[in-house]
Amino acid sequence: MRTSTNASHASTRVVSSQRTHSRRASSRLRAVEGDDSQSASTSESFSLLPKDASDGLSRYRAVLGPLFFAGGALHVPDLFGSGVISDACGVDAFGDLSTPLQALTALWAFGGPATALGLANASFVGDVGVTVIASTEIILGIDFQDLIVPAELPTPIVVAQIVNLCSLVALRAWETSSKQRT
Repeated sequence: MRTSTNASHASTRVVSSQRTHSRRASSRLRAVEGDDSQSASTSESFSLLPKDASDGLSRYRAVLGPLFFAGGALHVPDLFGSGVISDACGVDAFGDLSTPLQALTALWAFGGPATALGLANASFVGDVGVTVIASTEIILGIDFQDLIVPAELPTPIVVAQIVNLCSLVALRAWETSSKQRT
């Protein structure tokens, strides 16, 4: 009698175990199917074109924030005479740079991170920082290259800053016109 009871308990455990495995497999399948449907809906909802002005500005700021932070970080060593501008000019001290190069270096070293922070917080400070830094590089790169000799602003950087500034102006104009319509 004891053997038949043990066999009965064993078969109950097997059936119970099979149900547990079946439930786990079903849960895994639902999780996988959920992930697929979720990623499909995510990929269908993503667009290269912004939904509205706010979305456009948000994307613009998300791209530029890290770039302005990196630009600032790149110029901080120049404050100590060991960065890219210092190397281009062959100097070992910030004070040995010309006044326009000192101004450009300080603008980037302090303004780059401040601009990045402003962009990350979607504040007007970020937009002003972009405008000031981009305009300075455009003006120096086009009209006053002799002020920053022997350093130079490569043409692709000047063109990128022109595109950058035009993008900001266009996005802000779009935002303003959208607000006026509502």
